[in-house]
Amino acid sequence: MVLRTQQRQQETSPLDASLGTALAALANPVRLRIIQMLREREQCVCHLTDTLGLTQGTVSYHMGVLKQAGLILYRRDPSDARWVYYRLNPTGTAAFQTALSTLLNVTQADPTPARCCD
Repeated sequence: MVLRTQQRQQETSPLDASLGTALAALANPVRLRIIQMLREREQCVCHLTDTLGLTQGTVSYHMGVLKQAGLILYRRDPSDARWVYYRLNPTGTAAFQTALSTLLNVTQADPTPARCCD
């Protein structure tokens, strides 16, 4: 049993790991709401905190998870570094869409009905 688990872990590709990270990030309703807001346009952290009704620390935590997943980018205001602006990462979101599409692509599936082991 341990050998099978080790084999499965070795078979996990970096793409699988990054897809898992992104899916885990998007599994949270707050982060889904943030993605929806960023889909419309770049957002200041102050706007996110006001709209979501969350503290700056809580929003920062969620943004860190989304950054780690490669789904968002940020920039600091050049005149006042306290203000941070977030936007979707086109490269990261495209990679996520491709990986998810590949995962869910059933065109390569074997159509033969499964049989129980004898």
